Amino acid sequence: MKKKNTYIVPALEKGLLIMEKLSASDAPLRLTDIHEQMGIAKTSVFMIMSTLETMGYVEKVDENRYRVSMKLYNMGIDILSHYDIRGIAKPYMEQLAEQLRLTVHLASMSEGKAIYIEKVNGPNFVQFGTRVGQSFRLHLSAIGKAFAAYLEEHKLDEIFKENPMIRATENSITSLEVYKKFLKNVREVGYAIEDEECEVGVRSIAAPIFNNEGKVVAAMGVTAVRNDLPSVSFHEVGTIVKDYCLQVSKRLEFVNL
Repeated sequence: MKKKNTYIVPALEKGLLIMEKLSASDAPLRLTDIHEQMGIAKTSVFMIMSTLETMGYVEKVDENRYRVSMKLYNMGIDILSHYDIRGIAKPYMEQLAEQLRLTVHLASMSEGKAIYIEKVNGPNFVQFGTRVGQSFRLHLSAIGKAFAAYLEEHKLDEIFKENPMIRATENSITSLEVYKKFLKNVREVGYAIEDEECEVGVRSIAAPIFNNEGKVVAAMGVTAVRNDLPSVSFHEVGTIVKDYCLQVSKRLEFVNL
């Protein structure tokens, strides 16, 4: 007999079982259906469903019946695309790191922040303590700007309403109006620059990666100390980074018109 895990959270377990039940059902279910079919107390069913609805995982079809929303589907698609992109992008990241002798990061975007999903260290003496899973506010990193430049304006406004533009260094952009002008330039040149805006002495340049629908699904960029990435080389390095990102985009069936 399989030993029961003593660290299971009962409420969470019930919530996930309810999600599985709803997903497998051909028709929306009432609270009483869930109670009767699963043997979960009515009060627990009510509280769990209320939480799931508030978080957008389920939706009401009418006054009494519920079904799973598209949120899980979208999450699954995002997860699959991230796994695919990591495998596709890794060889290009290694080539870019070797060519520029700089650290290369690959990121996705979640909950209004850029999150590293892959990293390749450059052969330089300087190594960065960044890690996969680390997140950054969109205005404080080149990778974040590469995402932000292609967001709809109302979405951008929502993100910065929830994540205020804090000042990390004297170079940080804290005005949304100024930031939007910067993003316009990102779209024009195809890459984003972060000049000691997150950490003094550190610079980064990144570009977006597009899928077959022309949607930005990831961003890839290089990070370096100031001496290894002088301002006079921004355009040259930015062009190289953009070209590598375009190669990855083409692997995702992106058509550059």
